[in-house]
Amino acid sequence: MDEKTVLTLRQWRALRGYSQRKLSEMTGVTERTIINYEKDVVNLHNAKYSTVEKLAVALDIKVANIFLGSDSEKPNYINK
Repeated sequence: MDEKTVLTLRQWRALRGYSQRKLSEMTGVTERTIINYEKDVVNLHNAKYSTVEKLAVALDIKVANIFLGSDSEKPNYINK
């Protein structure tokens, strides 16, 4: 995967082999919150940038690699 690859949070987590609980422990983001982000991307769209950043750091990816929409606090602009 290159640095421009964009996947959902669930896909990145699965790719890394992390459970929702493990990702929660690594980030300090509650397991329920991670479940909600994975269940409905609108919840992820409404997340604080700092929360998405914690998830990205734990997954060893850039924030831009996590699917975000144009209405997110910091939209995903990937150079093509």
